[in-house]
Amino acid sequence: MKRSIGAICLLSFAVSLALAQQSDKENDIKRARKDLMQLQTERQKNKMERIKDLTEFQDYAKRTVERLAAVKNETNSITQQIAAQQRRNDSLAALINVAGAQAKQAEMCQDAMREKLAASCDQIIANLEGAPPMVRQNLVASAALLKNELRNKNVDNVEALNRMQQIMTRAEEVTGSIQVSQESSPVPEIRGTVYRLRIGAFFEAVVNLKGEECAIWYGSDSQGWKTIKDASVAAEILKAANIREGKALPAFVKLPLVAEAQKGGKQ
Repeated sequence: MKRSIGAICLLSFAVSLALAQQSDKENDIKRARKDLMQLQTERQKNKMERIKDLTEFQDYAKRTVERLAAVKNETNSITQQIAAQQRRNDSLAALINVAGAQAKQAEMCQDAMREKLAASCDQIIANLEGAPPMVRQNLVASAALLKNELRNKNVDNVEALNRMQQIMTRAEEVTGSIQVSQESSPVPEIRGTVYRLRIGAFFEAVVNLKGEECAIWYGSDSQGWKTIKDASVAAEILKAANIREGKALPAFVKLPLVAEAQKGGKQ
């Protein structure tokens, strides 16, 4: 009886142990299946992520290729633009060089013209050296001023030419004009206020207001006055001045020419 009970107990223990082992195996299988499913899920997830990464990489590679192509095209366009601009710059540089050479040549021509105009001023001054003082004083001063401005480049050639023409016109006009002025005597021997009478560019005389003393111009410097103390000659010169100013009726007047005055000498 005791053996039967022991056998039963032993059998029950064996069955319990078998059941326990079976349960552990099932649990191990469940855990293995769970781990396997989780592993499969992770593998699927990793696969999807790889597919996504691959797709993104392919898109990135495509965009990169397109970007590189666009950059290359833009670079080629910029290179062409730079080449075209360089050609334009070269053309402009050539034009600038030509313009510079033309400007330099024009400046040299202007300088040459300026020298010719200055030389013409010298010629005008030289031609006026023997003219009476009333002719010389303004014209020579104008020509000398113009010459100085030309040499100092204070006047352009066009203005200088216009002024020279004006001087020459005035010089031509005085040869056919008569001028009378009342001013201080330029002759040391005749004091006080006098009449100055100029006829053209060949005669100039000075006479005092009383018509007693006179002088005529015969030289080319400040000492070129010849005094005539002949009252009749002085009276004729004064009469001519009065007629010119409208203070006397028109009449024939006998004036002493330079040659006559030089023959008469000082009186």
